[in-house]
Amino acid sequence: MTKLSWVGHSTVKLETCKGLVAMIDPWIKDNPVNPDKELPEKVDLILITHDHFDHTGDTIELSKRTGAKVIAQPETIVKLVNNGLPQENGIKLNIGGTFFADNFQAIMVQAFHTSDTGVAAGYIIKIDGKTIYHLGDTGIFGDLKLFGELYSIDYALIPIGGHFTMDYKHGSIAATMLGAKNVIPIHYKTFPLLLRNADCFVEEVKALNIDMNVIVLEPGETITI
Repeated sequence: MTKLSWVGHSTVKLETCKGLVAMIDPWIKDNPVNPDKELPEKVDLILITHDHFDHTGDTIELSKRTGAKVIAQPETIVKLVNNGLPQENGIKLNIGGTFFADNFQAIMVQAFHTSDTGVAAGYIIKIDGKTIYHLGDTGIFGDLKLFGELYSIDYALIPIGGHFTMDYKHGSIAATMLGAKNVIPIHYKTFPLLLRNADCFVEEVKALNIDMNVIVLEPGETITI
């Protein structure tokens, strides 16, 4: 069984049944809603959606400590290497590309957001027979419907905080477009500008009267999927 942990903000940890550990956008030590500021001892893969500080925060230190390979846009890898990431730990990927490792597969897909290097992205991850889509930081866009048609998405990690990403209303529509079986709200309650809780997102999805399960996690909480 796969373990999925929401560290807080956009940081997500995945552990496969074979013990492979992947982290998406590891912002751990300075993440204000993360209850555990210690860096994990074992990480095999780090996936970066874009290069803002609240998504790359502990990437370099974590990779140096654990030897984790870092998957990111070519320009973002160059920036990370220039800031101290061991060059051999960087793996350049681009929109539409797929990374394979054992029973882990990650497809980099587009997101609509800014980034100092490369372009912002999300990841559609196939792991232990499940498909997990981390949307990254994004506004709503029409290709979400296409992704729903191409992939049978079991869990969608959807930003709902507003201001820097889509808000809870657009997030609920995005969930519908994806047709995901389960949705997990992320990227909220971290900063004063963001939505403080997920209650209104839950109500919006409920009002759409669709067959979809909303899972609201607390920072640091782990579920088995």
